[in-house]
Amino acid sequence: MQARLSGVSLLVMALLLAGCGSSTSPSEPVPDAGTVVDAGATDDAGIPDDAGSPDSGVAEGAPCEKTQGVCAGAKRAMVDGAYEPVCTARSYGAKYEETEQSCDGLDNDCDGVTDPATWADVAPMAWAPYSSMVDSLPVKDGFLVVVSDRSNQIQILRLDSALSLVGTTVVPVVTGSEPAMSAQLVRTSRGPALFFAAESPTSNSSTQGRFLPLDEQGTPLMEPPGILLFEQPARFAPARLDFSPDGSHGLVIWGSSSLATGDAREVLGMIVGANGQVLAEPRSLLQAKQERYSLYGQRVLGLDDGGFVVLTTEGPGLVADERLRLRRYDADLSQLGEERTFAVGFGANPMLVLSPPTPGSPSGEPILLLRTADGTNPRFEQVRALFENGVPEPLTPTTPGQSAWLGATMTSRGLQVAWISVRYAPVPGQDTFFDYEGRFWGMSPSGTVTDWTPGPTPMPLHRHAQWVLMHELPGQWMGALLMNATANPLTCTLRSVRYCAP
Repeated sequence: MQARLSGVSLLVMALLLAGCGSSTSPSEPVPDAGTVVDAGATDDAGIPDDAGSPDSGVAEGAPCEKTQGVCAGAKRAMVDGAYEPVCTARSYGAKYEETEQSCDGLDNDCDGVTDPATWADVAPMAWAPYSSMVDSLPVKDGFLVVVSDRSNQIQILRLDSALSLVGTTVVPVVTGSEPAMSAQLVRTSRGPALFFAAESPTSNSSTQGRFLPLDEQGTPLMEPPGILLFEQPARFAPARLDFSPDGSHGLVIWGSSSLATGDAREVLGMIVGANGQVLAEPRSLLQAKQERYSLYGQRVLGLDDGGFVVLTTEGPGLVADERLRLRRYDADLSQLGEERTFAVGFGANPMLVLSPPTPGSPSGEPILLLRTADGTNPRFEQVRALFENGVPEPLTPTTPGQSAWLGATMTSRGLQVAWISVRYAPVPGQDTFFDYEGRFWGMSPSGTVTDWTPGPTPMPLHRHAQWVLMHELPGQWMGALLMNATANPLTCTLRSVRYCAP
């Protein structure tokens, strides 16, 4: 998703909530470019920087206080017949910024750090949600974030354009003893909407999928819990929804799970309109091919031609080989072409993104991203021409010997990728869900990979911290949301980071 937003500094804000169950500053200095600013330049206001020179017969101004980055070599400018007592941009030059805002490869505020990342705590969470239980969406003047972190309610956080918390809407819904198992934000032609799947209020062996229209502030436009889309006789039936890029219609999919085991042997789907009305009745889209294998990790991607790509992982659910299965459907849920299948190792963590239009593909093309490993060397791969015999191609290596959890989004400048490299770091006597730590990495469209972790120490993580939400910000900046956690004190925290990704 793309956003055209103004960048401002991040503020640390938090909800008046506490705890998280177990059932989560700037980067290290980068040598500056050593740019020497011409003290005789003209500043942005057109006021000459008359620092004097030996040839002019006017004594040069004394060196400025700051000496790194774009301030290197700067001398005090003469203003109204006197040298500046404290150097400003008149002395340092047009590239100087009192607080660094530009993503330009320069140390603009002259503190020895080039294009620093900015981290902030957004809000505490009462429980550590899975990736299916958090989502975000650009809206006017900022972003909405949905968090399913407690029973019988869903929280919608409203962030400004700098990813700082400005408000919270609590949506009361019946979820049973646990939080809603799926929670998403989607953009329709009528505006934002919340989609969630949770335990039925009338039966603890049934799952309901519901659709709730929102305004741009995240406030429900009808009485919660909203429109019932489906009810599946299974206690655990995670679901996904994606709308076509024009927002006119969407495809909701869910697993037809066994009441006895909870394993899904079939993926069902239905087409809905922008106001939640049913346009194509539920039908079977995929069925498990191997005995005792189940289908999980479903994904759906809306295409510019009105169709959809449906992805599921098929496997035993243990540490073993898996298969990724993909099918393409039109707006009436008729299958187009043949299914694509990819044999992968365990935990491929697949994602689907839509590329921008090109002369060869005016509607864009779906791209599959996945995690794979060759011995101890994990990496990310991409598959283009998904339904035209495209094959996996290397995207970037990740930290050797560590798991890597992928986030990605297609921006106006190309594919942006970020991930958390995670290692198991057990602590005797500690809840094992907190025995993880990791570092945050980003890769820009140019292929530059940077460790944006706030400091030399790895971040404390929860076992469920397997997600990164990403958004494009103005001026080559990117924004990401992720979860940190500690066992003592017991915390799970939604955090934001703004980083440079040219």
